[in-house]
Amino acid sequence: MLEISGAMSEETYYEKNRDTRKSYQKQYYRNNKDKIRRKRMLEEIEDPKKFEARKAYQRNYYQQNKEKILKKRAELYAKRKAAAKS
Repeated sequence: MLEISGAMSEETYYEKNRDTRKSYQKQYYRNNKDKIRRKRMLEEIEDPKKFEARKAYQRNYYQQNKEKILKKRAELYAKRKAAAKS
């Protein structure tokens, strides 16, 4: 019984801090974007199969989540358009 309540408190902790964690990850990527891209490019030059594997993963992910991605893009587009009108 203690394990169940412990698991529930962990879930609420992660749910509660989800936005903070996401904003940290986004800022980390912005700060290190060039470094990450450069490292990826060098790895792909060294091993072309990594490039193919990454592209295949991205293609599969897009196909599986196409509706969700397009919905999110449409919402962002509508927000930007409404902001531009204001």
